[in-house]
Amino acid sequence: MTFYDQIPAIHSIEDIVDAKHYYDVPTDWYIAATDVRGSTQAVADGRYKEVNAVAAASITALLNLLSDEDLPFVFGGDGASILIPPHILDAARTALSATREMAQAQFDLELRVGIVPVLHVHLAGYKIRVARLEVSENFSQAIFTGNGLSHAETLLKQNEAYRIEAIDQAVADFSGFECRWNAIPSRYDETISLMVMATNDDAVYTDVLKIIRDIYGNAEDRHPIIPSNMQLAMNPEKLSIEARIRHNTRDWRRLLKMLQGSIKAIIAMRFNILGWGEYKSIFLRATDHEKFDDTLRMTISGTQQQREDLDTFLDKLYQQGKIVYGIHPSKRALVTCIIFNHFGRQVHFVDGEDGGYTLAARQMKKQIAQLETAKV
Repeated sequence: MTFYDQIPAIHSIEDIVDAKHYYDVPTDWYIAATDVRGSTQAVADGRYKEVNAVAAASITALLNLLSDEDLPFVFGGDGASILIPPHILDAARTALSATREMAQAQFDLELRVGIVPVLHVHLAGYKIRVARLEVSENFSQAIFTGNGLSHAETLLKQNEAYRIEAIDQAVADFSGFECRWNAIPSRYDETISLMVMATNDDAVYTDVLKIIRDIYGNAEDRHPIIPSNMQLAMNPEKLSIEARIRHNTRDWRRLLKMLQGSIKAIIAMRFNILGWGEYKSIFLRATDHEKFDDTLRMTISGTQQQREDLDTFLDKLYQQGKIVYGIHPSKRALVTCIIFNHFGRQVHFVDGEDGGYTLAARQMKKQIAQLETAKV
């Protein structure tokens, strides 16, 4: 059992502003970080599902290094950050190297991978503190503060010493990775990918979360997915992403076998065979649609008017220099899944269909640049 498993859980995203819920990450741990280089262009080329999948695959490869223990991680759409204990360091390097090779060979995507010691983050004056948001009995979302993860990502991008060199014949275990759902239509007008980062005082998140609740309702009201809109893909080609990641192939026989499995699942859910009638509800209770890693990230279903009301409120905070933010609306949500047990441990990563967090981040980065220019 890791230190993370022993952290008392919080049960609402609104508790993220309370410092008492956060615990220091052990100094001898490491931050594994991945990101897809050129992700904005890949999104523009319509390849966002592939970008999502590669980022999720890097999490899968590391989670598979521990049988029943959870590792704290956050999925960012075009990358991920995962905390790892020292005893799996060498195995993590190998798994990440293999993931990078898979991304290049199967999708022609350049996945930057690296590992940064937590100690180096501390020596630079940053902290990494983590809380555990219990989403359901099957999934707990790690919540991060201290700006340590952001600093680790900067180190990875700027200093090649933290990047993982190619390892000959490296292999990774992608068991559990699944990508079988069609893009899921919004229950209302649209699904937004939202990012909000405080510039000075984290207390502003209380105001932001309150206005989100006032505009969109509670977590259930604003959930980006409802069971009636969930449809498994029946086009074999749509199953090729999972086939390429898990089996290193898109051979038609593999796709046909996967399609047969999907058809069986549809029948089982329709007629509640062996409890499968409850699966969509289990799925919904294991999504990562509300999270925090020094930036509030949420995927929300609502109307255009609700988005405009939220944008007006956030823009006022931005003009006051309190936050920077990004909002990207889509008509559908994408889901990419890691499932170790269909009725147990699992997580489903949610993002907007045609750009999601990557395009929201682009807007937020522009605001950061504008604030810095204004200061000068």
